[in-house]
Amino acid sequence: MSAAPQENPVQTHEAQKKAEEETNLVKQRKHYERQLEQERYAREQAELRATQIEKEAQARRTQVDDDDGDDEPYVDHKRLAKKFSSFEASLDKKIEQKAEEKARRMLNEERQSQWLKNNPDFEEVMQHAEKFYQKDKEFAENVLQMPEGFERQKLAYHAIKALGLHKKEEPKTNIQETIDKNKRSPYYQPSGVGTAPYGVFNLGRDVSPAEGQNAYKKLQELKGRLRLG
Repeated sequence: MSAAPQENPVQTHEAQKKAEEETNLVKQRKHYERQLEQERYAREQAELRATQIEKEAQARRTQVDDDDGDDEPYVDHKRLAKKFSSFEASLDKKIEQKAEEKARRMLNEERQSQWLKNNPDFEEVMQHAEKFYQKDKEFAENVLQMPEGFERQKLAYHAIKALGLHKKEEPKTNIQETIDKNKRSPYYQPSGVGTAPYGVFNLGRDVSPAEGQNAYKKLQELKGRLRLG
């Protein structure tokens, strides 16, 4: 029997991420529908109130006309209905636009929150923004020309990481430390001191020529084995 195909961890992660986004979209859509229902109710109440105000105004006009002995003024009901219909359509459009903008904003906030979870070093990396400006002023100026927002911050974040500006700087070698280190090397030759004759190795103390030559030969053998010579 052939072995069952193993799941790709990357594909599994992407599938889970997509499922989470779809779940969030469903939640936001339901929230948006509830808000829309509430706003429609508020609109209906506003329309009822407007109708009531119009009736009260009409009643007052009728009362004034009756007191003056004039006939009841003519009311164009078609024109009035058209105005109410136009008002209702305009109100519906404004409510839907606001609801869509709010849903879009909530979705962007959810995506931003998820991105920050996947990049927990965001705040730490952005502390090096000044280094980014000093390193590549032209690039930094182009980034600053983008509309202010999270996308601009993300671009700066990726630029700082790409340039390695978020990494700790290696300590600079002190000149005196370098001199002291060289002094500990067997090849160190102080200035003003002549070079020892070929085949003689200075051990830092008074030695016989034979002992010095023997030490020199051993050093040459060691260098040969280590491929230093």
